[in-house]
Amino acid sequence: MYKNALIILIYGVKMKKFLLIPMLISVSLILGGCLKISTPEDMLIAPELNKEKKDMKEAVEKFRPANTNLYPVYFSENKKSVNMIVSDLDEDSVSEIISFYKNKSDDKIGMFILKKENSLWVKYADTMFDTYEISNVNVSDLNGNNKKEVIVETYENNSGYNTKSYSIAYINEDKNIEFIKEIPYIVLKIFDVDSDGIKEIFSVTKSNKESGYIMNVDRFDGHTIVNKEKKELKKVENPYDITVGLLYDDIMAVFVDYMKNNTFEDTDIIIYNKNSNMYTPLSEIEEYQNKGYVFNIRCRDIDNDGVIELAYKYKAPSYKVVVQDFRAGLVYGYFKMDKNYNLSLVREIYDDDNGYSINIPASFKGKYTISEPKDSLDININFIDSSGKEYPLIEIKYIRKYDWQQNSQIREQMQMITENQYYVVAGRVLDYSENLKGKEKDDYLQMRSDALILSNITKERNF
Repeated sequence: MYKNALIILIYGVKMKKFLLIPMLISVSLILGGCLKISTPEDMLIAPELNKEKKDMKEAVEKFRPANTNLYPVYFSENKKSVNMIVSDLDEDSVSEIISFYKNKSDDKIGMFILKKENSLWVKYADTMFDTYEISNVNVSDLNGNNKKEVIVETYENNSGYNTKSYSIAYINEDKNIEFIKEIPYIVLKIFDVDSDGIKEIFSVTKSNKESGYIMNVDRFDGHTIVNKEKKELKKVENPYDITVGLLYDDIMAVFVDYMKNNTFEDTDIIIYNKNSNMYTPLSEIEEYQNKGYVFNIRCRDIDNDGVIELAYKYKAPSYKVVVQDFRAGLVYGYFKMDKNYNLSLVREIYDDDNGYSINIPASFKGKYTISEPKDSLDININFIDSSGKEYPLIEIKYIRKYDWQQNSQIREQMQMITENQYYVVAGRVLDYSENLKGKEKDDYLQMRSDALILSNITKERNF
C-alpha cells in the first residue's frame, strides 16, 4: 500500500506544477483509507463502556447468593431475555441493577437489586418468590411520584383458579426497597386509561367456581394496592389475554380475549366512561347485543394507529363469521368499530400454519376466494366476477427442495416465499385478464398488479 502511494508521489513531481496539488490530495486520500489515526475519544469511549458493563457483571456475580444460578428474565421494555436490568429506580441519575437467580436446591427464584454508593456497589434488596418461573418483568412509575417500581409477573405454584401472580418492588419514604408479594391474576395489563399520570392495573381473576371471572381495576398508591372497581365478566370463560386501548374516537376500552367452552374464541369489551369513571361491558348494552358479534381472534392494533381492531375468521369473499375452525380458505379480518357499533374492514390476512401469511391487498376486497386443494398444502387465490365465475390469480405451492434445486424452469416461473429442510414454498401471479372485459378486467389487472411481487404481501412464518 505504501509503495504504491510513493510511486504516485514521485510521478507527480515530474508533472506540471498545477497537477502536483491534486496528486498530493489523492495520495492523502489513499493513505487516509489505509491508516486511521485514532482520536482521544476513539481510544477512551468504547473501553470505558466495556469497563462499566464489566463492572456491573462482576457486581452481579459478587452479590448473587451462593448455590444459585443466574436466571434470565423476559424484560418487557426491550422485549428480550436478559440477565440483568439496568434502570434508575429512584431518579437520582445513577442506575440500579436488577438481577434474578434460581436456587440450586429447590429451584425457587429470587431477585436482588444493587445500588452504587461512593463508587461501590451495595446490595439494595434481596427477596425470594414462591415460584419456579417468571413470565415477565416490567419497570414503570405506577403512581406518578417520579420513582420506578419493579413489577414481577410469576406463575403460581398453588394458585387454585388463578394461574399467575404479580409482585411489586417499590421505594418507600426512607428510600428503602419494600415488596408487595404474589397478588393473584390470570391475565394482566398496566395502562393509564384516564391519562392522569397514574397507571391502572387491570387484572382478571377467578375466586371460585361459582363466581365466574372478575375484572379488577387497581392502583398502587405508593404503599398498597387500592381497588377502584370490580366488574363481573358474565360471558367470559377461560380468559387468555387482556388489552387496553381506544375503541373509537376518544373512547377507551378494555378487551378481554377468552376461550368459550374451551373451543371457540371470543372477546368481551368493557367501555371506560371518563366522565363517571365507570366501566360498562358492551355485552350488557342492548344495541350491541343485537349485532350478534363473535370476535374469535385475539384483538390487536393491526395498523398501529392507537385504535384496537376486533377480528374474526371468515371464508372469502363472505364476511360472515366462521366460529368453527375448518381452516379451508379462512381469512382473518380485522375491523374498526364506530360509536354505533358498526364494523369497517381494516385488513385481511390469510395465515397458513405451515410457513407464511398473506396480507390481502385492499383491492381484493369482496372480489376473491381462496381454495385449498384436497390432500395438499397448496393454495389458489382466484378472482370472482359479478356472475360468481372464478379466474385464477395466484397459486402457491409446496415444492420438494430437491425438485426446486434441480429444476431451473420451476425457479424461473415461481417466486420463493420461504423454505425449510424439506420444502420450498413458492408462488406465482397468473394472468387471465384476456377472458375479462370492462370494469371486471380493470379490477383483475389492479389485483394482479398489487400482488405481482409476492414478497410485498407475504410474510414468512416458522414451519
